[in-house]
Amino acid sequence: MDNESDNNDVLDASARKDFMLERLNKRNKDRQNYLDVKLEQRNKETLHNEGVDFFAQTFGQRSYDIEQRIQRLQLESGDAPPPDLAQHFAEITMQIQELQRYLTTSTMFLSDFKIKSCQHMLNALTSASDEARQRLLPKKKFGFSGKKLAAKQQQKPLQPKVDVVDKSPAKSFNWTIANESNAHIVLHGAQVNGLDITISNVHKCFIELQGHPGSVQISNASQCTLLCGPVARSFFAEQLERCTVAIACQQLRLHSSHATRIYLHVTCRAIIEDCRRIDIDVYNYDYPELEADYAASRLNKSQNNYTDVADFNWLSPDVASPNWTLLKDHAAPNWSALRRDFLSSVSKDDAALI
Repeated sequence: MDNESDNNDVLDASARKDFMLERLNKRNKDRQNYLDVKLEQRNKETLHNEGVDFFAQTFGQRSYDIEQRIQRLQLESGDAPPPDLAQHFAEITMQIQELQRYLTTSTMFLSDFKIKSCQHMLNALTSASDEARQRLLPKKKFGFSGKKLAAKQQQKPLQPKVDVVDKSPAKSFNWTIANESNAHIVLHGAQVNGLDITISNVHKCFIELQGHPGSVQISNASQCTLLCGPVARSFFAEQLERCTVAIACQQLRLHSSHATRIYLHVTCRAIIEDCRRIDIDVYNYDYPELEADYAASRLNKSQNNYTDVADFNWLSPDVASPNWTLLKDHAAPNWSALRRDFLSSVSKDDAALI
């Protein structure tokens, strides 16, 4: 009995020792795992901080360089602008667009506040460049005289009012359509390819840009339809009210707009600010030269981020912005039918005025 009791005591002691060793090993392993996790977190935080610091330094320096270049052009131009002034402004536009791409690709590690402040800086650079360009370069404007339109209505009372900008080859990289209402305006490839198209103060117009512009900017439009081919760089719009837009572009920025529907192809993340009731669906405009224009614009047709929209007025990452909606189960519009309806309504209005 004594021998059996001694053997049991030895076994119990051995079991307790094994149990204690197992607990110590487990505790040591848990502690090591904890230290490894903390070390990984610190490394990630270090990389994140280094990335943010590098971005801030790079973005700030590039912004400063662009601002200084704009100021130098204004100081050096004086009364006799150099012959290559237009090229300088085209290069500045490209630099701003490259900086916009840099911001877009860096949003994954930037705070919403940082993204918004950088976007404001880009907007300021764009405005400064546009103001300087308008002041230093003669801008060819394409307007339509109200008297001429009235004369056309009297001569052809039952014909739809169709306004087309001059079809001669472009001599300037900047085109403007301004102060139009109830007009069907069509610009073809030779009139828009590679150019910066600006549209302002239009009401109840049906506008088609059948080509590959360099950029498109539209301001103050109401109850209009804008159909556009692939844009090489950016589409910027502000103060759109009850409009319909079909646009393919590299970057989209929409400001101060409401009750507007956008059929979109965008290769970067779309940005909206101070907007509400914005509906978004996939781009579906079509015309005979569309495929060739995609190739010429170098826009990536296979990459469309139309579902990825950053709302700078809605910073909650967990709740979807109430200011824009992705359309679902929505029938694609028939642009040819809408065009016919528009021309028919214009024709009726003209007949009624006579």
